[in-house]
Amino acid sequence: MNPGIAPSGLFWTSRLPEKSVHAHPAAGHAVLEAHDVHVRDFHDFSNALGGGPSLPAKVSFEVRWSGIDDRVNITNRSNDFGGEFVRNSAQMEWSAIVGDFSFVSDPLSTSSSSFAELGTERNGSFFPRR
Repeated sequence: MNPGIAPSGLFWTSRLPEKSVHAHPAAGHAVLEAHDVHVRDFHDFSNALGGGPSLPAKVSFEVRWSGIDDRVNITNRSNDFGGEFVRNSAQMEWSAIVGDFSFVSDPLSTSSSSFAELGTERNGSFFPRR
């Protein structure tokens, strides 16, 4: 990173309809899909933290997890955390419209992952104390 250039970030937090997620973690399969989700494009991290300025935008995406390469069970009683996870692969495609600009990824079938994980976890008050 060059001195004087601030890192920029890209992140959105939006509530999605329950029908946007279909998950079967133990089987290693899940789909997260949303279309035309209204978000705000803050352009950079400083604007995002400061509340603006921003532009209205829409995003669409599909992420698919599949397969079972490995199963991992974690129990960490000292941190009240436990989970069962499946390591597998994932593919994604996305698009975005911001003002007069549109961005589109390559198709889902052409994407690949070097790491993907799917599972369930329990933490805090939901972690069983035995």
